[in-house]
Amino acid sequence: MNITRTVSLFLTLSLAAVEPAVSQNREQPWPLGAHDLFRLLRKMPARPATPSAGKDTANNAVALGLAKTKVYQFASADFPAASESEVSDRNLSTVVGSFAYTSGSIAFTLKNGTYKILTVPGSVDAGISGINTGGEMVGAYTDGSNHIHGFLDNAGTFTTIDYPGALYTLAYDINDSGLIVGYYTDAKHVQHGFLDKAGVSTSIDYSGASGTAALGINSAGDTVGLWLDAADNPHGFLLSGGTFTDLDFPGAASTVASGINDVGQIAGTYFDSSGASHGFIYANPTWSQVDVPHASQTVLNQIKNNHSVVGAYVDSMTETHGLTGH
Repeated sequence: MNITRTVSLFLTLSLAAVEPAVSQNREQPWPLGAHDLFRLLRKMPARPATPSAGKDTANNAVALGLAKTKVYQFASADFPAASESEVSDRNLSTVVGSFAYTSGSIAFTLKNGTYKILTVPGSVDAGISGINTGGEMVGAYTDGSNHIHGFLDNAGTFTTIDYPGALYTLAYDINDSGLIVGYYTDAKHVQHGFLDKAGVSTSIDYSGASGTAALGINSAGDTVGLWLDAADNPHGFLLSGGTFTDLDFPGAASTVASGINDVGQIAGTYFDSSGASHGFIYANPTWSQVDVPHASQTVLNQIKNNHSVVGAYVDSMTETHGLTGH
């Protein structure tokens, strides 16, 4: 996979466009998580809507009994007239995400059936990536000088989040205690995860990784995200009680863990050997594959305490839609 340089946020933010295989030039951040897989999905080969006869199942985790199939009732969440939409998170009343018309990224909220644009002060483009029960929202935006900053929106009061000394900072999730996770790029163009507690930030680094990103956090402070190995291949991780646990979907070419709820269920996305993306749910020790019916690509961003999920999918016409699933 390649997570690169232009600007866009997991499946949505135009804060760091994504290509298949990780860029060797990390002068821009590389968000991944079905928070700007927009560009990644468009470059990946389409997966057939139904399996072809005689398909090789040697690396199929479900066929081998290493994973189950989990079925949801899905609904699309598409900002009106947008060319592509993605849902990053939700609470009991509000769905949040990002959309694009032809380029860039625009943050939106969906509440009581009404879509609204969220304008981040000083931004050229922006995306929301997380919302907690109290309605506090986090995300990232690009300013007029093409610098990327995280932000916190608390009832219309915006606070910029910049990790000290960082070139770029992106905030990805916020829990009900106000703990924020994300990642930043340092002066040497190396990416690190971070935890922000009341404005005090601490790095999160997977030992031996060439890069780390923290993408989700629950009420207990358990954190999930991704780390890159020496070949720049992404792997998921869980950080709990100071201990990292690897999260690799069985047989996957790469794995990204992006959301965790309060009972420890983890949502994310994995890529198979053909480059197709699938959603997954991990409830220790069980892996489940999640695919939107007839979609060529599926991405999951979050799993909530009521077990609902959010993310995005690409249809047979290669159009990208936000999704909610129950």
